[in-house]
Amino acid sequence: MINKKEIKQFFIALGKKYFFPDFTNTLTRYVVGIGGAVILTPTALELVVYNWLVATINLNSGVPFTFAELESTTADYTLGFALIALSLLHNIVNKYFIYKTGDLAAVETKELQDADKVQFEKFLTEIPSDGLSIELLKEHDFGGSYHSQSIEQLKSFVEYGANPEKEFLDPELEKKRKFLWKKCHAFFYKLAQNSYSLGAGPVYSCIPDPYREAGNRPKHVEKQINELNDMATECFQLHKEFVLLVRRKLKC
Repeated sequence: MINKKEIKQFFIALGKKYFFPDFTNTLTRYVVGIGGAVILTPTALELVVYNWLVATINLNSGVPFTFAELESTTADYTLGFALIALSLLHNIVNKYFIYKTGDLAAVETKELQDADKVQFEKFLTEIPSDGLSIELLKEHDFGGSYHSQSIEQLKSFVEYGANPEKEFLDPELEKKRKFLWKKCHAFFYKLAQNSYSLGAGPVYSCIPDPYREAGNRPKHVEKQINELNDMATECFQLHKEFVLLVRRKLKC
């Protein structure tokens, strides 16, 4: 059933955009054209053909051949206006269904956006922009030691980020999120493979014990540190880009 609110919204949209009929519609254009021709034609088509033909035959029965005069008449206004009215009614009904289709699409889009907004809030709770893990990715030089607590948020994102319930419904956002997860996953496991506990505490270093106190590190150690720093910086940038993209698309 169509309620009053829908009728009001329809006529507002109709008044703004469809005050005049859409003559690009093929059926409307042809029917209105025929109706206008019927109204504007000074002599109805059937009178021109049939009446003139009959009169001519009757006139020439047993006499030299001559042509009958055309009889004056008026156009069939009822038929013409009826055709135009029907075509305009068809146009309005067509616009209504287009309007309703667009309205339903807008509602669906909003519902999808609302779901992604909720998902984005969960994402920021898991790995916030001002959290310890993002700060580590942004600022830390892995030539120095780091606390295990600083990678807990990153660890949670890597471990659970591949689950379906973590996905965004918007394809563009989800593609960006998966790419971020992929890079964070690669960084986290490289960090885990190249980290060494300092004593029994929660502090780790990416420099092996034999080189920790030395003044000069071997090239392979320097290369490893540089790779970790570059990967961390890339993950930070991707996280920032993803957050900004979500805020632009979802207006949040």
